[in-house]
Amino acid sequence: MRALILTIALLPLAPASAQQPDPPQTATLTVTTRLVSIDAVVHDAHGDLVTNLTRDSFTLREDGHPVPIRYFNHDSDLPLTVGLLIDTSGSETEYFGDEALASSLFLENVLRPSPAAANQPGPPFAHAVDTDRAFILRFDTQIQMLQPMTSSLALLRNGLRRLDYNPDPEIARGGGGTLLYDAIVDVCENTIAHETGRRALIVMTDGDDVGSHHDLSAAIRAAQAAGVAVYSILYTREMQGYPEVPGLRPSGIHNMQQISLATGGRQFLVGRQMPVREIYAAIEADLRSQYRIGFTPTPSKPHKFHTIELRATDRTLSVQSRTSYSTPE
Repeated sequence: MRALILTIALLPLAPASAQQPDPPQTATLTVTTRLVSIDAVVHDAHGDLVTNLTRDSFTLREDGHPVPIRYFNHDSDLPLTVGLLIDTSGSETEYFGDEALASSLFLENVLRPSPAAANQPGPPFAHAVDTDRAFILRFDTQIQMLQPMTSSLALLRNGLRRLDYNPDPEIARGGGGTLLYDAIVDVCENTIAHETGRRALIVMTDGDDVGSHHDLSAAIRAAQAAGVAVYSILYTREMQGYPEVPGLRPSGIHNMQQISLATGGRQFLVGRQMPVREIYAAIEADLRSQYRIGFTPTPSKPHKFHTIELRATDRTLSVQSRTSYSTPE
């Protein structure tokens, strides 16, 4: 939501014979506008990024009805906020080394240095509005912030080194759980929702949730409300096509696919044909190739969810964007 304050000076006409003009009168006009923004990535039929589209290349629907696009931008320099959420439950511990190394290289490549770090002139603020930032969080039977939001690569590297420190005693005893959905809801509501620019979560997990108070739909809604794209990196032995049979354990692959599709992210399975470094390179390309599209939402009660459907006029192109939004205050 944006509030625009316009101050208009009203200068009354005075007769030529007047000794002293009347003092200027000032009127304040307050205009309040709302704008919902959507970050979108476009791929062609071969999976290559498409970065030369215009406003007229897209159509947008809200709750099934066409709406005009009020704002369009393709600026790769918007500030970026990235959260790394790493599953540290018992089934994932063997991957810590691979995850930490690839994550460190990704952060080095994707986070641009702040003006102070680049020895450029500027005030020594803790962070500037145009600075890329990231945080690192682990989850298993508990949720722990390994490194709060920062633009410091040194601090982020230290956070990754803490992945295998102080494991939960429940894991060592063969019990425990995986609070995947709770972790997503927590960071979307309390950590990343009010950040400016583009926002993304990268979740490294097998997709299984055990013990969360929130369910899959709550995790999706929290990410959509915060305008966060969720990228899933799955370390799993589960085969694609795992059957969704009532009463059986839900497919972790299916769970993360649902979250990523609904929020404008993507899902990747780590394997010989797709190592994690290549996955991170694909995510980096996405985050630097986004279109930002804005529209004026239909008046409704705050926090009510509405469906949105963003498509390319060229139907051979696929658009990657969130599928719902929550009415702002």
